[in-house]
Amino acid sequence: MSEAKKPPRRIGILGGMGPAAAIDLQAKVLAATPAAEDREHLPVVAWNVPQVPDRVAAVLGRGPSPLPAMIEGARALEAAGCEAFAVACNTAHYWAAELAGSVRIPLLHIADCAVEALARRPVPPVRVGLLATRGTLAAAFYGERLARRGFEWIVPTDDEQDRLVAGAIARVKAGDAAGARAPFEAAAGALAARGADVILLACTELPIAAAGARCPVPLLDASLALAEALVDFSLRR
Repeated sequence: MSEAKKPPRRIGILGGMGPAAAIDLQAKVLAATPAAEDREHLPVVAWNVPQVPDRVAAVLGRGPSPLPAMIEGARALEAAGCEAFAVACNTAHYWAAELAGSVRIPLLHIADCAVEALARRPVPPVRVGLLATRGTLAAAFYGERLARRGFEWIVPTDDEQDRLVAGAIARVKAGDAAGARAPFEAAAGALAARGADVILLACTELPIAAAGARCPVPLLDASLALAEALVDFSLRR
């Protein structure tokens, strides 16, 4: 069989954190796949089980760890024949090392994919506005990666985080994407006003909130960067 005819590798999506984020990631994988007919699309297995302890509370020391539930999902994806997997939740990457160590297949890290996408822009930004959950910001895996690649980065104020960012995320989780748009616009606009050249959406609910929103600077969707990396992994031999 020639290289061009080799079938795509099976990939897994570990979701449920929240459920809409996994559906959104799978839709982005579908859209990013260069396929002319059904059989040319990627084989994808999704574990979208939402009975997982709250990630933000766990990072902040206010609740049980979600890691056992995440490991259960990762092992189910491995057992289903996936050759790599991704997690459709940014905050959950606080446990990325332990999760990756629980299986034999590679984990594609969403922050690595997003920072690489920033670096590949025709004119890489100088200052990145980072929108994420408080747990993701506290975990610092985005900030560390941005700094290593030479990017400056800024985050919302405490009031903006609690009132706007958390508000937008909560509305998406409750199924009110339209209601999330206004707080998202306000949060992104505040970062742009403080000098952000691009807004990095580092929470998998935020791209849903951003749909149709107005923003004075470009947006970079970390989950889209992850989807493109999954497609590349599946098709590359």
